[in-house]
Amino acid sequence: MIKKETLIYLIIFGIITSCVNYQIEINSIEFNKNVNKNRNCKLDYPNLENNPNLKKLRSKYKIDNLVNSAKTDLEKAIILLNWTNNRWKHNGKNKPSNDDALTILEEAESGKKFRCVEYGIVLSETLNSIGIPARVIGLKTKNVETAKSGAGHVATEAYISEINKWIFLDPQMNYIPYLNETPLNAVEYQKAISTDRNKIELINSKGKLNKRKTKSITKWIYKYLYYFDTSLNQEKGKQCQGKNRLMLVPKNAKKPKIFQIKYKIDNCLYTNNLNDFYIKP
Repeated sequence: MIKKETLIYLIIFGIITSCVNYQIEINSIEFNKNVNKNRNCKLDYPNLENNPNLKKLRSKYKIDNLVNSAKTDLEKAIILLNWTNNRWKHNGKNKPSNDDALTILEEAESGKKFRCVEYGIVLSETLNSIGIPARVIGLKTKNVETAKSGAGHVATEAYISEINKWIFLDPQMNYIPYLNETPLNAVEYQKAISTDRNKIELINSKGKLNKRKTKSITKWIYKYLYYFDTSLNQEKGKQCQGKNRLMLVPKNAKKPKIFQIKYKIDNCLYTNNLNDFYIKP
């Protein structure tokens, strides 16, 4: 039988350990918010009429039926977030034979498991197939150049017309972050964790995640919310100024040219302007 003093010690130790484990090293980052009148490259999204792969994706997987009960684009996005999350179990090492949603889903049906990258691709293309502008978003840590591993994560952002803003969706982890009942984009998510993390709610089709899981995910994701990048054009192969990606870099931060010591980052245009990255589609 545990003595009263021992029980009290264990309870106190558990509370202290829990608090320590939730400590986050805050990255105070800022971006330029002025309107960029000199923007030469813009973010483009698929033309559904000219994209047979998106038409096939929409038809083969009966996407319209999946979202038939939804009344808003946000509700559709939440349904497809959950649907994507349930297509396979995560495996951080496997790659598909081709990086498009149809290939990924077909190979997942045969039992293959994939990375966060593939979750982001499938959700983005699925949303685009029903006319919701969406993009795969790469997240990178502050030490992206020197970390041997674990310097990146991939998710999705979608533009939700009825609330006139971009929102962040993590199909691998199956949630959308909210603050004060408003869904957040990736940069807003970073700021919310830095200043109001106890008020953040993570929501999916089943409702709010419990506090323990919310804290765990919040602590895990935060280190990745430093550099943000996406394709300049969701139609593969198109470039601007010889580059095919746009990276949002905090003011006064280094522009990373290496990923995890040995992989070159040479395909990005860099900006610290939020209006470049979050332009309305």
